[in-house]
Amino acid sequence: MTRLEDFKGIEGMDFFAEDRGMQVLLGELLREADRETVFASLHECARLVSGPWNELAREANRAENLPRIVKYDRAGNPTEQIDFGPFTRQLRREAAAFGILKEGRSNLHLFALVYLLAHNGEGGLDCGLSCTDGLIRVIEAHGSEFLRETYLPRLRSVETPSAGAQFVTERQGGSDVGAIETEARDNGDGTWAITGNKWFCSNPDEYFLVAARPAGAAAGTAGVAIFFVPRVLPDGKLNNISFRRLKNKLGTQSLPTAEMDFNGATGYVIGDARDGFKLLMSYVINVSRMHNAANACGFLHRAFLEARNYARQRHAFGKALIEYPLIQETLVGMLEKLWRYRLLTFRLTAMIDEHGLVPADAEQAMWQRFLINLAKYRTGATLTASIHDAIMVLGGNGIVEDFTVLPRLLRDAMIIETWEGPHNTLCLQIMRDAAKSNLIARWRAEISSVLERWPEDFLSTTRNQFEETFAQTVTLLSPERLMNNGWAAMHARRAVDRLGDLLELAWLAETAAHQASDHTPALLASISGDKLLSSGSGFEPPSAEALDQHTLSLINESHIRAEVAPL
Repeated sequence: MTRLEDFKGIEGMDFFAEDRGMQVLLGELLREADRETVFASLHECARLVSGPWNELAREANRAENLPRIVKYDRAGNPTEQIDFGPFTRQLRREAAAFGILKEGRSNLHLFALVYLLAHNGEGGLDCGLSCTDGLIRVIEAHGSEFLRETYLPRLRSVETPSAGAQFVTERQGGSDVGAIETEARDNGDGTWAITGNKWFCSNPDEYFLVAARPAGAAAGTAGVAIFFVPRVLPDGKLNNISFRRLKNKLGTQSLPTAEMDFNGATGYVIGDARDGFKLLMSYVINVSRMHNAANACGFLHRAFLEARNYARQRHAFGKALIEYPLIQETLVGMLEKLWRYRLLTFRLTAMIDEHGLVPADAEQAMWQRFLINLAKYRTGATLTASIHDAIMVLGGNGIVEDFTVLPRLLRDAMIIETWEGPHNTLCLQIMRDAAKSNLIARWRAEISSVLERWPEDFLSTTRNQFEETFAQTVTLLSPERLMNNGWAAMHARRAVDRLGDLLELAWLAETAAHQASDHTPALLASISGDKLLSSGSGFEPPSAEALDQHTLSLINESHIRAEVAPL
């Protein structure tokens, strides 16, 4: 394309068909009996995402279609309702009709669908889907018979799609859940009166999970309980809630985020009130963090596709952009991160299918908790920078809203970085867990197990660098250092990044060893090793020669045959 008017976008293509890395990953993780059915579903979803759902998400984010508060109906009766706009409502109905939250889906299938949906950014859909999923799971596990029979069908309904929400944050406490002041008083009839203000209420549609402190309960997280609060009560009367205003956010603009008052609102306790914080974290926040990680991977893949497509077509100074080494380096760097982060997210997802979201075994529960926190942190921490890189491939066209989805992805990426725990909070939690459990021993055993299966004549340079860094890390993260609160607080992000670097690279090398007929993952593992482990100058990495020969094949995700033994 030497003329911009000849440019063709990627809208309408099958995003899953264009994603051989995801196909390879799911091919390894899915049961053989499920593969054909799941793949067919993903192809269908991908075509909808790139076609009609892409259009709905774009229209939903136009200024004239953004959500608004509706305080009264035409007769002056209070409604306290959010008008989500016609395009968001239509998108949610169609996604619900597709069966995204269909009962009985494996987590692998569900989160692969979530990954595809995220190719359109948050789109007014993903947060509501996440919140509804967490609410369904906690009610299924610990809700009363009344909640299960009355509200689970509605939470899955096409009539009230993605209508669940979770309200925890208050002005004095975001990540510090123990600081919340919203109070719950037992009405003595199976209901509670909830009173307080919530500061960040995303997706305030119909059904709310509200964290509150029962009157007289202990301070801190020990006194937090969780309640189901419907906007409209079973008898059809409006609950005692009111909206103050909608946040004017940087991103996720088609998703309403409100400030809300609960004025003695009727709520129903979920589970034992004394277990509220544990249930909140285990079923709601952890599920949201899983959605967040899958969303981040989907954002990154869409950004990669957009940048690659433009670089293939746009010519400058007599050559296509994709022929320039710096553009190639940008695209390969995005792809390398995508393979690692996606592998972390979906191996964790497969583990949850095997062991459950809340494993009975304490060691397995701690390992999954670590991986959930790690996946949320790792996928989000570099996302904004990666999308910025994609925008730079497009140059000036990359910042034009009606030319590419990338500006909206960039804004939305900034928001999902902050959801469900900012980076420092997650890293500090991992360090606290490492100090009080055998987490590092479990991590070390996982790495050692991969090394035992890593052939000595395969990616030998990467393996040598890996073993050296692994040994250094084991020494560095000694029990004495982990128990030193000052040291752990100062080095939390560096330590967690090292844990993530080595685990992701180990799993990528293992995937590469399984793919004997295609050396794409092996080359990406070597590139990861150069990036994450090498102490050299960075000008002549071991993978340089192989990368020179196969760069375009890597970017195109074609099958590659290469000499990977010495890499």
